[in-house]
Amino acid sequence: MALLNEQSRQRQQARIQLMLKEGRTEEVHDYLVEGPDDPWTAELFLAFIDRIGKTQRDVLALLVSCRHATDAELRACIKVPDNQALAGVLSGISKQAAALGIHARDIFSFENFRSAGKRHSNYKVANKFAEIAAKMNWPGPHQFPHVPLKK
Repeated sequence: MALLNEQSRQRQQARIQLMLKEGRTEEVHDYLVEGPDDPWTAELFLAFIDRIGKTQRDVLALLVSCRHATDAELRACIKVPDNQALAGVLSGISKQAAALGIHARDIFSFENFRSAGKRHSNYKVANKFAEIAAKMNWPGPHQFPHVPLKK
């Protein structure tokens, strides 16, 4: 438990340092007063999206566009052969988020289950991440051509 509290404190400090570095002192004040319940601001969202690679953006774009996806759907989207390769992409998302003081669960969650003796996973975008993505009009059609445009 102490390790989790220390990690949480370090993430919060990293986020505050990023805001201070970018000169967002009012945002730091609000963050300290209101607490870290909703980690997403427009600036933080853009900083996060800028940090991740194209493959990671494609995974998140699919989740934001569809709200949820299976491991098979994510693998097909980014053209990786197996869940081990998918895990590497998802791990990269988590690491980039942690560097900004964001918990991975503030981006997506997953559930593992077994079907016909094989392990599968369902992934779901976090509501707050989907909300900030919508506010930022992300992903746009040029960012994620895998989902047909709605008419």
